[in-house]
Amino acid sequence: MLADPVVSWVAFVLAFWVWHLPALYDLALRADGRHHVEHACFFVTAGLFWRPVLLLWPARSAWPRWAMIPHLALADLQNSVLAAILTFSDRVIYSTYGALPPMGGLSPLEDQAIAGVIMWVPGPLAFLLPVVWLVATTLTTPVPVPRRAAPRQG
Repeated sequence: MLADPVVSWVAFVLAFWVWHLPALYDLALRADGRHHVEHACFFVTAGLFWRPVLLLWPARSAWPRWAMIPHLALADLQNSVLAAILTFSDRVIYSTYGALPPMGGLSPLEDQAIAGVIMWVPGPLAFLLPVVWLVATTLTTPVPVPRRAAPRQG
């Protein structure tokens, strides 16, 4: 069941959004154990998410390869939504960061906006470069034409 691309996509997105809820994010920052659990959730769900895309041995998918294009594009879209929230928010979303003194001359709000831009600009490459590869290898591969049997001479 976990190998199903829909299940793995939902698990990936849920882990991403649940751990970015301000209460849970701040909670994870306050204790190493919870922070390790947070990153373990990211790691496990990312492994499930990427399995049908990479198809590493012994993985096999009943889905056609082109179906991984929306799988990746929708994951990028939800990543971009959080990036936009972080970039354009008029307040610091995570109270732990809001309580820190300015670092490098940046206020916590400016630091949060930069984090959002980093998620928004180079972040999509992780999803969109594989989409380009899938388009190049899947959609441009010619469909084999069945051979006709040679007529019998008799």
